[in-house]
Order: sequence, then C-alpha cells, then structure tokens
Amino acid sequence: MSCIEGIQFKECEDIKCVEANVQVENEGKLLKVPVYIRNVYPCREVIVGVRVYVGGQLYAMKTKKIFTGGRRYCRKFDEIYVDCFEFLFIDACQNDICVDILAHYIQ
Repeated sequence: MSCIEGIQFKECEDIKCVEANVQVENEGKLLKVPVYIRNVYPCREVIVGVRVYVGGQLYAMKTKKIFTGGRRYCRKFDEIYVDCFEFLFIDACQNDICVDILAHYIQ
C-alpha cells in the first residue's frame, strides 16, 4: 500500500489532482454498485454517496455530484442513472458486506 502525503487544499481550491505510480499487488475483488435515483426534480444538483460496510464497520465511501438537467417547469424524472461505483477489496472475500446509498439535493 502506498500513501501520498502532504496534500493540502488552498483557500477556495475545490479540486486537487494527485499523480502516483502504483505497483500491481496480489489478487483483489471488485464490487460494482450501479446507482439510479428515482422521483427526482429537474434542474437540481444532487450529491450521491455510497458507503460500504464490512462486518458492521465502514470500509469505503465514494460520492458523486450530478445535475439532473431538464426544464424548470417539467415534472419529476422517474429515474436517472448516476454512475457505477466500484470498490476494491484486497482482503479475503467477505460475506458480511452491506451497502448504504444516500442522495441529497444541494441546490
């Protein structure tokens, strides 16, 4: 495992790009979580979070901000595809994995 240290956000800096060289290690497992949100208002920003728990403990979390699009005065969207969130498991295969998905309007 490699850890990149010394990352600091400057005032009003929202995004930081970090480059790293990674060596491929032993075998791992990939969990794919395709996420759809339903009954969503148009022209809004939504933050979606996916949390993965192993054995009741938080293992990983990913978030994504999306814009729902559409027109201000049209009805809600029945369903919008957000993304496929992917998680890497490097330990032995676990049977007690739980996924929690959150979504909130931010605008």
